[in-house]
Amino acid sequence: MGVLALSLVAAASGAAWARLAAWRAGVRPGGFSLYALLGGTAAFGLALVAYEAAARAGADLRWDRLARGDSAAFLLAFAIGLVEEGAKLIGVLLVVERGIRTRAVLAAATGVASGFSALETIAVLGQDPGAVAFLRAALGPVGHALLAVPVALAIAPALRSPRRAASLALPLLASATLHGAGDLGLALPGSRLTFAVALAAPAIILFARGRRRRATAAPLPTWK
Repeated sequence: MGVLALSLVAAASGAAWARLAAWRAGVRPGGFSLYALLGGTAAFGLALVAYEAAARAGADLRWDRLARGDSAAFLLAFAIGLVEEGAKLIGVLLVVERGIRTRAVLAAATGVASGFSALETIAVLGQDPGAVAFLRAALGPVGHALLAVPVALAIAPALRSPRRAASLALPLLASATLHGAGDLGLALPGSRLTFAVALAAPAIILFARGRRRRATAAPLPTWK
């Protein structure tokens, strides 16, 4: 019963965040958010394939190894971030088209992150559906969406560039680094500040971008 309740909460939360993001971006909430959630499903599947391929190659990318706090843990955190943010990037690219506005890309990234987060919560915490699992089901999409901000902001310009892959490389590394830092902040004792900074940094970027856009769009004062 607990697993079913967690699944329903995760699905409802993911759908709600995806629709809210689409509505805020001024696009059709229904169809757009559905495609974005499907993109998140594809992204989660790609991440699972990547983890399985890494395991077959002898690389152990289990999240619980981060608690060791050694140099290998830092490399592992970055590898996990690269896998998951790379998968989400592909999920977003499956949804968006050339010429799309950045605000719509951000909405698509939120939808993809919501679908990814919902499935991740069910897969990782489905066997132990406690209070933490339900909290993650409700707020996990926000965290995943914030971590994807650097690459999401780069997608619209990259789609207009002849060097798309090169244009997305550094933003992807930035998202992967934030993701790895956030995971380490959760895994290592006394490192919650690192987790908070990893989520606050992209939120501040979005706030500054929105404020700059409003200032640019505001009419210049006239003096009489």
